[in-house]
Amino acid sequence: MPMDYTQYQQEVTADISSVLASASCQPILFIGSGFTKRYAGGPNWEELLRKLAAACPLIDRDFAYYKQAHEGDLKKIGSLFSDLYREWAWTKGKSKFPAEYFTEKYTSDVFIKHTIATLLKDLSPIGGKASYGSPELGAEIAALKAISAHAIVTTNYDELIEPLFPEYERLIGQQILRKPYLAIGEIFKIHGCISEPMSIVINEADYQRFQEDHKY
Repeated sequence: MPMDYTQYQQEVTADISSVLASASCQPILFIGSGFTKRYAGGPNWEELLRKLAAACPLIDRDFAYYKQAHEGDLKKIGSLFSDLYREWAWTKGKSKFPAEYFTEKYTSDVFIKHTIATLLKDLSPIGGKASYGSPELGAEIAALKAISAHAIVTTNYDELIEPLFPEYERLIGQQILRKPYLAIGEIFKIHGCISEPMSIVINEADYQRFQEDHKY
């Protein structure tokens, strides 16, 4: 007879408790886009690309066209959108971006990364920090904070995690490679952060650099 969800939760909880007890250490948590969607109604990667498509006049086909043309490879779609944002920024979209971006100091994908940072900068918890949309979600957040994780690894660009762990040090992109980590209390933002738009990993070139930089 298949186990129900409650039984599954109980068994997984027991397994995790057993592992933590035997290891005598706190866990390292991985937090992905599901966190942002559940607690702030934010987008996952594909939904973010759809928002980017809607904001750029040169992306003038249905998103389904781009998925079909690139066989669902979101990195390739991100690369194409990066190019289209650059073309738009240097023509009719020039007033939408800071003047300093139109210099050799910045790479051509700065325009799409700036737009990502703009789209996500006002993201906040559903219902405010006290409720997160419901008492149940607020209780989940309280339980998350109570874990006292050794460290947190996230691919999220937004800044929803940092207020929950104010004593943790945030490390973004290349900063992760330049420092030894022995103490408890780091948030590793391995795909970048909206606080530093150029750190954001969104296209094929970004992912290739990420893979090269993290070879061991």
